[in-house]
Amino acid sequence: MESPSSTDAELQTRIRQQEVVADLGQRALETGDIDQLMHDASAAVADTLGVEYCKVLELLPDGDEILLRQGVGWQPGLVGTATVPTDRDSQAGYTLLSEEPIIVDDLERETRFSGPDLLIDHDVVSGISVVIGSIDEPWGVLGTHTTERREFTDHDANFVQSVANVLAAAIDRAETDRRLREREAELERYRTYTDDILNAVDDMFYVVDETGTFQRWNEALTEVTGYSDAELESMRPPALVVEDDREALVDGIEEIYETGRARVEVDILTSDGREIPYEFVAVQLENPDGTRVLAGIGRDISDRKEHDRELAKYETIVETMDDGIYVKDEDGRFTTVNEAYAELTGYDREELLGEHASLVVDEDTIAQSKERLQAPDEQVETPPVEAELVRADGTRVPAEGTFATIETDDGDREEVGVVRDITERKRRERALEESERRYRTLAENFPNGAVGIYDEELRYTLAGGALLGERLPSAARLEGDRLPEIFPAETVADLESLFRAAVEDGTTDSTTTAFNGRNWRVWVAPLRDGDGEIIAGLSFAQDITEQVERERRLEELVDRLEVSNERLERFAYAASHDLQEPLRMVTSYLQLLEKRYGDAFDEDGEEFLDYAVDGAERMREMIDGLLAYSRVETRGDPFEPTDLNAVLDDVRADLQVRIEESDAEITAADLPHVEGDASQLRQVLQNLLSNAIEYSGDEPPRVHVDAERRGEQWVISVDDEGIGIAQDDHERVFRVFDRLHSREVNDGAGIGLALCERIVERHGGEIWVDSALGEGATFSVTLPAVGERAGNDEGESDR
Repeated sequence: MESPSSTDAELQTRIRQQEVVADLGQRALETGDIDQLMHDASAAVADTLGVEYCKVLELLPDGDEILLRQGVGWQPGLVGTATVPTDRDSQAGYTLLSEEPIIVDDLERETRFSGPDLLIDHDVVSGISVVIGSIDEPWGVLGTHTTERREFTDHDANFVQSVANVLAAAIDRAETDRRLREREAELERYRTYTDDILNAVDDMFYVVDETGTFQRWNEALTEVTGYSDAELESMRPPALVVEDDREALVDGIEEIYETGRARVEVDILTSDGREIPYEFVAVQLENPDGTRVLAGIGRDISDRKEHDRELAKYETIVETMDDGIYVKDEDGRFTTVNEAYAELTGYDREELLGEHASLVVDEDTIAQSKERLQAPDEQVETPPVEAELVRADGTRVPAEGTFATIETDDGDREEVGVVRDITERKRRERALEESERRYRTLAENFPNGAVGIYDEELRYTLAGGALLGERLPSAARLEGDRLPEIFPAETVADLESLFRAAVEDGTTDSTTTAFNGRNWRVWVAPLRDGDGEIIAGLSFAQDITEQVERERRLEELVDRLEVSNERLERFAYAASHDLQEPLRMVTSYLQLLEKRYGDAFDEDGEEFLDYAVDGAERMREMIDGLLAYSRVETRGDPFEPTDLNAVLDDVRADLQVRIEESDAEITAADLPHVEGDASQLRQVLQNLLSNAIEYSGDEPPRVHVDAERRGEQWVISVDDEGIGIAQDDHERVFRVFDRLHSREVNDGAGIGLALCERIVERHGGEIWVDSALGEGATFSVTLPAVGERAGNDEGESDR
């Protein structure tokens, strides 16, 4: 079979690199263990490039040193402790200032940097290093190195850069998640604090969503109405008032959604039938997700029905709401502010009352307020407005306000504003923008395929990759259009449900499809914001046409091999059947000659007759061996977990007579369980032990059976102290009917080791011999290991 061309080898290398990047990218989206991801990425880079070292260096806060955070190949104890200076004399420091990968063919001849660092201590000669993150805000360095001089290609450098981009995105996401958790914990503490305050208030407090369901309430509501928390969860506000007031309550709720606020007086109907006059004041608020809620206060007005209801309403709202609230007159001066608004601006409440709004907002915001106060009643409802508040210390705070205009009893108009600090929201928006920038960087550098981000309508908002405009539509064609508008119906049928599942259910999945005469593997995953909400879908597409073609050719080859095996078996069976009959006839007539005319033969005649009988017997053994050899693939049992200790015990029992006659000593280590055909593995061990006893020389045979775990396989070795095998004959011993010794030394058929080789190959393993004349021999085979059993210590194999 011809070796692949250098172009095919390079393509295979690039495909392997792309598969590693895609796998690490997927794992970066799924894992929260950054250090494990860094270690796995280091191992993957080192293995893919075939080098001894790979490292992930983290830039320390002072910026003067960089820490060996994770890596493979380094001396024990260095990971997590060793540091490298970031000055220009070190390769790490030089890399932090370079937008392009740093490729070093020979460190000793390199003139860009010469200072002592981790590389020189480990005799590093060649390598690649790239910055993790941006040049403006680098997180660290990813580097891979070797102790032999090597000229790395641009594809190798791009591969290392792609892995660094994956790590940068994962590190940024982990940092974002950490900050979000801290913020959520802070909000939970704040919620608990406000609940305590609200429960200390005698007035009722409640929040109702758009469906009319109670979302929050304080203890006063349960104490006054007599209903339990569980009962209130299933009730609506109208059920808490007397029947005559329910229409007024419903009208009040509608007014809130129309104007943003409402006040209503109704009689509460308690669970025991009592009626208590209450005044309820409520405003419409908007949640960060855009949903609206009604937040209100209810106060018992039994003793003060004649009091100023308008003043009571404002005082109640202002003093109980979490967001900042203010009231301004037509001149733009504050008449009421709550403590939250004072804290938001950094002033005392007394400092704000009577002051003009220009103290805390700019002229544009003031102009908008004037327009709202001068607008007719039907235009008082306005969308939320974003602006910056100027605090007392001169700093600025991003804020969002919702407003309503009211008319006082004397005909004047006032503005009520509900203002909330949106600093955290802005931070999250910036983080999302930064994430999108990183995703765009990943997309634009994605090799042998493309990366896309799409919305819930399957409309692409971002696309990039090496094959855009070549084998796939261009980024300009993709961005802004929906999946069904871009690809043919057959491709859409393969992808549409997959894409929808990612944005609707958060499903991560993959499939294959055909487009533009090529085969593609497509992965999709949900893209989430800092709150964990799905905001988009993320798709990866890679051209696997060559891989599909290789798999097709491999299947054809396997089919041909199966046909060849079947033909071989049929031939062997036919040959053995056709040869056995004349052979039996020859043997019978030889035996008849010996029986009838044995006395007539002289010494030479008897010797000739013995030769003929022996030849016929050897022919029979060769025919039987050939038949057994041809049936290894088709007549074997299914693979199952097999205890080699039990197999060895059976072999010892079979060879018991030979062991005792030769005074052989056979020892064995604790052998493992392997996946295999127990009957055929018994043939292998029996043949190897028989040979070890047969070729032991003049001394009693001394044989040892051992096992060693290598990855997903076991290496089983049979070691003897016999006559050994010359180096030039190591391959000959496995050839069918190829004998190293005459029949005077050994009378075997010369097929035993060939049969062992065929059995081991059926098990996906190899067989070889290490030996020299007069120094014994070690025959070794590799066999597949079974899975680890539950309860084993980590890393302990199943024996």
